[in-house]
Parts: sequence; structure tokens; C-alpha cells
Amino acid sequence: LRRAPPEALEFSLQELRLPDGRDPGACAVWCPASHLAAAPRPFVRLLGLTTRSWPRRAGEDPLMPSHILSREALDAESISDHDRRAFELVCAYATGGLVLSRSRRNAQGGLQAASPLVPQGANTTALKRARIPGHAFSAADRLLARPPEAANSPSVRIADACWRDWRNPGVTGHDGRVRANHPMMARAIGDVQSATSLRVMLRDPLAFVWRYALGWRSLVEDEQPLSLDARTYGELIHDVLKRAVDALEAGPGYEKAARHEIEAALDAACAAIGAQWPLERSTPPLLLWRHTLDAARELALKALTLDEAFQPGTRSWTELAFGQTEAAADPKFLWPPTAQVIIPGTAVRIRGSIDRVDYNAARNGVRVSDYKTGAEPTKADEIVLGRGAELQRVLYAIAARQLVPDDPRVIARLVFLGADQPKPYRLPDVDQAIADIGAHVTSAIDLLNRGVALPGPDAREDWNDLRLALPASPTMYFQIKQAALARAFGDFANIWNAR
Repeated sequence: LRRAPPEALEFSLQELRLPDGRDPGACAVWCPASHLAAAPRPFVRLLGLTTRSWPRRAGEDPLMPSHILSREALDAESISDHDRRAFELVCAYATGGLVLSRSRRNAQGGLQAASPLVPQGANTTALKRARIPGHAFSAADRLLARPPEAANSPSVRIADACWRDWRNPGVTGHDGRVRANHPMMARAIGDVQSATSLRVMLRDPLAFVWRYALGWRSLVEDEQPLSLDARTYGELIHDVLKRAVDALEAGPGYEKAARHEIEAALDAACAAIGAQWPLERSTPPLLLWRHTLDAARELALKALTLDEAFQPGTRSWTELAFGQTEAAADPKFLWPPTAQVIIPGTAVRIRGSIDRVDYNAARNGVRVSDYKTGAEPTKADEIVLGRGAELQRVLYAIAARQLVPDDPRVIARLVFLGADQPKPYRLPDVDQAIADIGAHVTSAIDLLNRGVALPGPDAREDWNDLRLALPASPTMYFQIKQAALARAFGDFANIWNAR
């Protein structure tokens, strides 16, 4: 426990070396043939007796090439002669028993010939790969050699049933079918939802159960990356925006700030993040980290200079939270971070942080912006819910409508900062979008309450971090289950065709 945490106890014990009080000469040894020749044993088994492996071929010394000093000058005996002499010594002293072993194929599947050291006409026994061993090497090896015993193993029975169910064209329990009104499902649905959890609920119900009902999480790599992943890069952009706007609001005000003042605020924000982030999380090496910060600054500058003019009296906030369980209230905020927001037509509570909010009390109008760091997709002007993948803009509109007093006029827009000239895309009909998301969430909850938690379209994506729990060949699996999944989802699948 002094060398590693308790979780690594198994590996620490494997490396532990303690004296056992036994004579090394009376113990079995695992060593190269050259070592065995120095201390021969009466019972020997030699492995790897193939043409390419033994005896080894003489070659040029990479540290001392022949044109500098010949090998004969260093060692009169070649490495091939050394291996032959070691083989003769080992065989001569192996009076109790000698077994010469080799593989018939290499790692690539090619045939291999026997070593020239193998005596001609020796008694040869071919051992099949699928044979039943006389002595089990491990518990798994024993079960493989004893099918009746393996059939009585609970884990083997469950694995066999899962394998067969995955090849069954119908929907089974191993595909995500659970009993109706399961208490764990009800608890997961009753929790405060976010845009991420609602997307998983609408796009991959099975992953919603795994992640939010069972609490499964993918392994987070702590090693130093060469680049930030998409999610972390988005967090970086939002952090830069928040720091810059907060600094501007404390001074001249964001709506009154000139371009050089915005750039100065961004420089200060990037400098602070550049020093703070490496202390709290994994970041790329220094040169790549500086390049990442420069790219983040350019995207943030696009976002902050997108609107050239503001109406008098407009105030702006970034990363304005709502629906949080614990957060300190600040009179400078438009609403308290703990303010409750509920999707109309449902009992689902939501939480999140709005990328940017612009509010004009005199005109009773509020504008919410959802920033995307990626490139602008085709037909971006037609996106409303994005087949269940673009929910933030509508959720931001719900929060603004419920939390800003006097029933304000709400403008919700989507901005792709990866484009050369970012263009804001407004929701054409905010009321209809809010009604649509309420209907789709209601349909998803009804589906889960009926016990239909099946894999959706996001389960097939390469970036799905829970693919390890799916069959190893997902393409074949979804081909087998396609018709059954379509029948089970029914009208709920309409969300995947929504604009």
C-alpha cells in the first residue's frame, strides 16, 4: 500500500518478490537456452524450435558495424554456433526427459518449418488448438475442457443467453426490454435533466438507462493529450467568453465596449485560463496549449463581435445558470441560478447554463444564444430540434420565458463559430418548438415507463463511449434487429426525422 493505491493491490502483489526458502536447483526454471546450458536439468522442454527462431542467424552488430570492426575480432564463435553448442549441452544432460516444441504457424498464419536442430525421424505429436488439455492452466481453461461444468456456470449461462438473444430477430431483455414502471427508471426520469441527458433520452434510450439509471460512466483518460476533445474544447470557449464578458460588464459594459477593449478582455481571459487550466485538468503540451488558446480566442472574438450594435439599456450575461441545486445568488444576475424551470406539458425539470443572454427591460425582450464551436452544417437555417440532437436553443428559450418577468418576447438563436463568417440562426417559431419538445419528451418518458429502453441512432455512432457494452459487430446486430426495433419504437421514432 505504500507503493500504490488499494485498487492496484493485485498488480503490486504480482511484482512482489519474497524469498521462499527453497533451493533454486530443485525448482522449475523458465529461462533462455543459453542460461540453461550453464545449469542443465534432467527434465527439459524447449520451445520455439522453428527455422527462423533457433538457432539464431548471425548478423551485423548494430552497435559495432563490420566495416568498423569485424564480428570475428570480437567473438570467434558465431551466435549460430553458440546456439548449437547450447542445444547439445542441454540435450546431453536431459537424462530424465526431453521435449522439443514448436508452433506450426507464425503470428500471421504462415507455415513454419522445424529447426534443423530437431533430429530427423523423431517421434512427433501434433497438438490441436481445440484439444482438451490433460492439465488445466486456469479456471477458464478448465471450463473450456469440461463443457458440462461450463453449462452449469451462472456467468457462462448468462453470456450464452445474451449471445443467442443478440441473434434473435425479436426484442429481448438483452436488447433493453425491462419490466414496466421500474423504480430505477422512475428515479432517473424524476431527476433534474440537462440538454445532454434529454438528448440521450431521445436519441438512445438504452444509453439513458445505462448512464442515468445504472450510473455507468466511461473511463476518463488523465494522460496528457495532444489536443482537447470536442466537449472540453467547448468548455474552453465558454470559459473564455464568460471571463471576457464579466470583465467587460464590470467596466464600460459589454454593449458599449469597443473592439480593442473586447480583444484586451479576451487576452486577459486567455492568460488566466492558460495558467489555471493546467493546474486543474489535463492539457496539451505547452506549445500546443498556446495554439489551442489562440484558436479559442479567435472563436470567442467572432462570438463577441457578431452583433455590431445594441439597443440602449441592453445588458448581457454569459454562462447564466438555471435549475442548479446549489449556487450562490448574485444580484447582478438576471435570475437566481437555483430558479426552477419545467418543460411545458411535462413534469420534467431542467438545468443548464445559457451561453449568452441579452436583455432589454425597456423593450421587454430577451435574446438567448447557443454557441457551437464546430463548422456550420448544411441547411442550418432549417434546424429546430435537429432530430433530437440540438435541444439547447429551445431549452434556453423555455428558461428565458419562465424566468424573465413580464412575459418577454424571446429570440433564440444558434451560432456556429467554426464558420469564417458566423451567422445567427433564429428559431422561426419559438412557441411551436417548445410545444414540440414537450411532446417528444412526453413520448420518451412513456416509452421508458413501458420498459422499452432500446438502442437508438446514437448507439451506432463511433463516438458513443458506451459502445463497449454493445455487440462487437454492431452493424450485423442492427441489421438483425432493425424490424423489431422499428415496431417497438413506433411513433416515438418521429423525433429522429424532425428538423
